[in-house]
Amino acid sequence: MEITTDVLVIGGCTAGLYFAGLMAKQGYKVLVCDKAPEESLGAQYDIIHLGREHFKRFGLHEPQNGDPEYVARFTLSYLRSALNKWPKKVHSDILVLRRQQIIKRLADWAKEQGAEILCDTAFNKPLFNNDGKLVGAVFNKKSEEISITARLCADASGIPAVLRTGLPDNYGVENFITGPRDQFYVVLHYVNLKNPKKDKVELNNTWTHYKTWLAPQHGAGGAIMGIGANLSFEYAERCFQRFAALGFLPEYTLDHIEQGSTPYRRPPYSFVADGFVALGSAACISNPWSGEGVPYGWLLCSIASQEFGKAMQNGAYPLRKNVWAVNVRYIKEQGAEFAKNLAMLSGAVSCTEKENDYEYKHSIIYEDDDEKGKGGSMIPKLLKGVLTGGISFAALGNLLSAAGSGEKIYRHYMAFPENISGFGAWVQKAEKLWSKAGSMAALAEKDLQSGKL
Repeated sequence: MEITTDVLVIGGCTAGLYFAGLMAKQGYKVLVCDKAPEESLGAQYDIIHLGREHFKRFGLHEPQNGDPEYVARFTLSYLRSALNKWPKKVHSDILVLRRQQIIKRLADWAKEQGAEILCDTAFNKPLFNNDGKLVGAVFNKKSEEISITARLCADASGIPAVLRTGLPDNYGVENFITGPRDQFYVVLHYVNLKNPKKDKVELNNTWTHYKTWLAPQHGAGGAIMGIGANLSFEYAERCFQRFAALGFLPEYTLDHIEQGSTPYRRPPYSFVADGFVALGSAACISNPWSGEGVPYGWLLCSIASQEFGKAMQNGAYPLRKNVWAVNVRYIKEQGAEFAKNLAMLSGAVSCTEKENDYEYKHSIIYEDDDEKGKGGSMIPKLLKGVLTGGISFAALGNLLSAAGSGEKIYRHYMAFPENISGFGAWVQKAEKLWSKAGSMAALAEKDLQSGKL
């Protein structure tokens, strides 16, 4: 079976469906292929949290009370120290939503724009023309093989990045595999509270030192107790049990567990190549501080749809040089900041529980919304912490080193080349900078080797 389309999107979840709708809205013929049955799209998690402002920003329906995807809304969250003290208020308008219903609404919206969706369709291999240009892909649908030709192939297949990782080494986009050291493994414990009236969970509490949180869910007497960690689900679960033993959580009985992962490494230096774009988790898009990826993936989709929409007019094949602005715009709008935070994070959390508590008490790194802009420079507070014994020289050195690496990476990313000619030299310098940055995976491995779990 052979199909011809303008745009082929591999992956039918938040990034793929949004990009498909945006391209179809411009009049392009769009086909989305996903290996899952239609009724299973988005079934990885039950509950997700999304900022309310993102729906308006990206032109999507804002879920309202009464919609099938809507669960609840809260506007205040707390960050808590390693000793469960000095809570920091974070004001943000958050919607608690059912993920599968969000995916369904996105799918319906993409279809309304003109996109088609083909489920139960698994990627097999890319297709290239005689000039070595990407022109589609081969899929398997049950026992049938489907050959789909397209001017643009968008990889939105998630962490496996089935198309990006299958491209030749010299095609223009890195084809690395996102392995266990480069993922943030999330374990969600859906629980029933033993004292639901006293312990009712109506907002989010996060213990940043342990990468653990307590959040609302759809059950009236329930909650979600989440943990994130590098390396594996097993390590993440062991970290959660260590945290639970501290006694900060309300009493509960476990209902069920959900597991998933997000990319936790720098994205490819370029998202685009001839007839190709990487999106969402296939492009390693996630917020280093929270692990959240959906709205940040939507930003890349929005930029890419605008640039490819222009480059593909009048039947043109989109060459990398003609869509280079996808890289430039995303990196300057968001990517540089995320790169800095990713480089800094290991230094920010590389401290003891007491040091973390001191940082919270004196608003070092972690600030209350009411304190922002009022607490003075971080360096004098750190030095005072060393002089008073609140922070060790080792922790200070780790933090300053990470901050230095992050700032250098940020400045380098903000100087991303406006055209391809300067890209090679830029990548060489970026590689040197990243080689000096810390790693959350290295901290996790050190923790495992310590024998404390």
